[in-house]
Amino acid sequence: MQKILIAIVVLIIAGGGYYWYTQPASLPLGEVTAEIAYTDNGYEPAEVTIKKGQAVTWVNNSSAEMWPASAVHPTHSIYPEKSDNDCLGSSFDACRRQSPGESYTFTFHEAGDWKFHDHVKPSKTGVVHVTE
Repeated sequence: MQKILIAIVVLIIAGGGYYWYTQPASLPLGEVTAEIAYTDNGYEPAEVTIKKGQAVTWVNNSSAEMWPASAVHPTHSIYPEKSDNDCLGSSFDACRRQSPGESYTFTFHEAGDWKFHDHVKPSKTGVVHVTE
């Protein structure tokens, strides 16, 4: 009887370990969950989906400067989160040009579809889908 109980405990531990090992990691809130490259052709990918409280990083892989900001140009005021440190109309704004090789990270605290653009070249656009 004791050997059967030991075998059952070993199977439970092994099965739980396998389950834990094969489950995808859950990223903490505020951790970068998506990366968008800015290239000479624009944002790639132009759309990403994240969860509320997670972050996106824009990386300038182009040969020119970029300035990621909330739509619409030039006010940047569509994203509703505001603070005293905002440079234009929203917290979702890099507030300056990013040189090639630089990056900008923003944490989304509001669910919705948030369009963005390059303030330097406003025709370069994309969208971050933020789910609950």
